Amino acid sequence: MYDSGLGGLSVWRAVRAALPDWPITYLADQAYCPYGPRGRDEIIARALKVGHYLVSQGATILVVACNTATTAAIAALRAELSLPIVGIEPAIKPAAAMSRTGRIAVLATEYTLASARVKTLLDDHADGVDVLRRAGHGWVEQVEAGELSSERTRALVRSVVEPLMGENIDHIALGCTHYPFLEPLIREVTGDGIQLYDPAEAIARRVGDLLRQHGCDSQGDRYYRFITTSADAGEMALRLPQLIGRPYPVESQPLD
Repeated sequence: MYDSGLGGLSVWRAVRAALPDWPITYLADQAYCPYGPRGRDEIIARALKVGHYLVSQGATILVVACNTATTAAIAALRAELSLPIVGIEPAIKPAAAMSRTGRIAVLATEYTLASARVKTLLDDHADGVDVLRRAGHGWVEQVEAGELSSERTRALVRSVVEPLMGENIDHIALGCTHYPFLEPLIREVTGDGIQLYDPAEAIARRVGDLLRQHGCDSQGDRYYRFITTSADAGEMALRLPQLIGRPYPVESQPLD
């Protein structure tokens, strides 16, 4: 499993909960985080480098726990690697299907919101539904810094979410794996009247289905491995208890 940084740990939590007996290797490409401002070719090159490395480490399934990387690079990964690959995308389909007001919002990075994949999701699943697309500027960086409840983070979240409250939306699809870590701050603005959709549990179900389809056996190995491409593994190690509830050793693997 990999992400541009620590956001994919929201997916890691869901996969661990659904498949507690499976070992999981998680790689955070923090040397290149955030991906949102980077070009497509650079994101693809990083995805292939990370993908080949994780295959060399014995990966059975590759989970691209990053919406931006999925949008830019999953086709290239599937063309080059022979193992099953699971991507992630904004939960537009369930949000649009369940909307009673016919108005929903999607929160994601600018790259994801402008992608052809989001346009396809809107065309296929949001016909007749008004979809407000909003970028969480600075949100990824705040999660990476461990500032989940600081006043700066609160202000950044409010600047995006508060204007939506006058738009008659009833569902919000989260389109970045960092954003679930800011759900308490989002809820401060929305209250409980708006449904938030995080696709992490759907990804966990898909991983479980693929493991069964391919006849994979975990052998009860609960080993969890964490890798960062940053030269400083200590920063990620500091964040793990905050984001997933307990500490783990972190390895540094620059991949350059």
